[in-house]
Amino acid sequence: MILDKNKKMAKEKDSLKKLADFLTGEKALREKEEEIQKAKKKAIKDEKDKRRKKIIEGEVQLEEDPVQKKEVVQNIKLFEWSAPERYQIKLNSKGFLIILALSLAFIALLAVLGKYFLIAAIVSVLFVVYAAATTKPLIAKHKITKRGIDTIGKLYEWYMLESFYITKKEDTYTIIVNTKLNFPKVLIMLAKKKDKDAVFVILQKHLLYEDIKKQNKIDIISYGEYIPLEKV
Repeated sequence: MILDKNKKMAKEKDSLKKLADFLTGEKALREKEEEIQKAKKKAIKDEKDKRRKKIIEGEVQLEEDPVQKKEVVQNIKLFEWSAPERYQIKLNSKGFLIILALSLAFIALLAVLGKYFLIAAIVSVLFVVYAAATTKPLIAKHKITKRGIDTIGKLYEWYMLESFYITKKEDTYTIIVNTKLNFPKVLIMLAKKKDKDAVFVILQKHLLYEDIKKQNKIDIISYGEYIPLEKV
């Protein structure tokens, strides 16, 4: 009876010892796994720190991303100038009266012929000419940046632009930039000689100077005579 009791107690102690050994082993295993994870995190952090330091010091160059190949260009100002937004139409009283008299005679003829749409168009043109002659043009700001041309508050990037050329009317120069857009087809910017030279130097690095063999009369009246590349 006593022998059986001692055997039972020994068996229980053995079971408790095995359980304790098992629990202790589990704890040690968990601790070991935690140490391994900490060591991995530290190794990754140390490697990132080393790479970051090498990049900063220029020892390592970043590989080009095959998806992002477009160069990022900051909108840094290269040159800026201000000029009237259009030519000032010079029309004295005598000249305007002559134009008005001729227009009225033509309007009378059109009225007899019943061409009322043409009459309305002539009246509209007369009003525009009169308003332009009596109203002083506003001053517009133009800016050339690393990204393109910023004129009257809107940026046109280089890829939107195609070519340019310069004309002269009296003492004012006109920089005409052809675009690849449906609207506007051209950018028209006035400039004085001191600004024209700086604008030309910058634009010719990005855009082709257009070679115009023959300039039509309307363009000559509107913007002045074309300046060939060798005379700019």
